[in-house]
Amino acid sequence: MKRFTIQDKGLKLISALFLIGVWSLLSLFVGKEVLIPSPLATLESLFVIVGSEGFLKIVFYTMARSLGGFVSSLLLAVFFGGLSKWSRTIRLLFNPFVEFLSSVPVIAIILLALIWLHNSLVPLFVGFLVVFPIMYETVLSSLDGIDKGLLQMAKVYRVKKLALIRDIYVPVIFQGLSNISATTLSTTLKMVVAGEVLSQPGFSIGADLQLQRMYLNTSGVFAWIIVILVISKGLNLILHGIGSMNNEHRPVNNSERVKR
Repeated sequence: MKRFTIQDKGLKLISALFLIGVWSLLSLFVGKEVLIPSPLATLESLFVIVGSEGFLKIVFYTMARSLGGFVSSLLLAVFFGGLSKWSRTIRLLFNPFVEFLSSVPVIAIILLALIWLHNSLVPLFVGFLVVFPIMYETVLSSLDGIDKGLLQMAKVYRVKKLALIRDIYVPVIFQGLSNISATTLSTTLKMVVAGEVLSQPGFSIGADLQLQRMYLNTSGVFAWIIVILVISKGLNLILHGIGSMNNEHRPVNNSERVKR
């Protein structure tokens, strides 16, 4: 197992070096930093951005908006997913709304948000609306996938509803959401930055990206992309760590808990 882990890391390093090599060759071939900056120029811009006075504040506010959109989507998805599981009427009424959110272009959501909301709320709203349908459908499919035999056993043993929710429904929902949490959080971050580019709230990665573009500082744009990738990777590692800790402490057999 350890040997395969080392091999995987080696392959990832080779892939990264290959991409940097292709990037360098493209920059040399084009010969214009304003179109494709070299890795060295991007690294210099990265040091300038990271060393700037407001860098940490910018990153903090963008992360706060991303986490706000992610958490609000999570809570409402669990709430409405649970309601839709226990009420066919609510599911039928809610499905068109979810399908609409899944189909509408992101740029349309951003433009409408710009009309309806204050600039500072637009990125959070966009991040929320984009990932909410994904989380809602995950919660609903997780609940629909519960073993009916397990529920029947709970009925036979006259398990209280509170224990049923705690020992069966909550773990199933948590497992389903943990499988997509890294992807949805990364998506939220990207959508928040996209919203920031157009809404231009104070202290935001998107606003600074737009500023770099206006000054034709393409290396600065590339540098911010690297920052976004690092933030996304860091958040994913945190979520994977939380998921691993939960897996270590989760009971192997839920039926045993139902009997108790």
